[in-house]
Amino acid sequence: MRDDIESSRRGVGGYTIIEVLVALTLLLTAMVPLAIVLSTGLRATVTTNTRMQARELTATEIDRTRSLKFEAIGIGSATSKFATATNDAQLAPETGYAGLVAGPETVVTSSGDTFTVTRDVRLLVNSSKSVATKTKKIIVTVSWTDPAPASFIELSTVIGPTDMAK
Repeated sequence: MRDDIESSRRGVGGYTIIEVLVALTLLLTAMVPLAIVLSTGLRATVTTNTRMQARELTATEIDRTRSLKFEAIGIGSATSKFATATNDAQLAPETGYAGLVAGPETVVTSSGDTFTVTRDVRLLVNSSKSVATKTKKIIVTVSWTDPAPASFIELSTVIGPTDMAK
């Protein structure tokens, strides 16, 4: 009878608690680093996507500004005019033009991300030549706080009166 009990115990298939714990430990040892890698990859993807959207928005603003008449390029609230301003002064548009809004202006993209756009136009005098050349430096900054980490993209371009189509 005792042999029957022993043989029936050996014949029952299954795992002991120790075997299950060892298997779970091995599984968790493999899964935790994988979860960390996936989480880091997702965060990097979100950050890259946000930076790409901000850069596209900044480039669009620069292109939009460059498409204006030279006389219209300036910050509407500024007072210095191109002809009389000193180097690095914030420029106003010429009389009769509204100019750009300095900002900050909030822009929400189709994906739901919120960006803050600021614009600046400065006089840039190149005095390294025998005749000093005056140009306008257009600076556009797009910043964001969410998704984290908060950051910004700034692009600038220089444009002179001869660069514009009449």
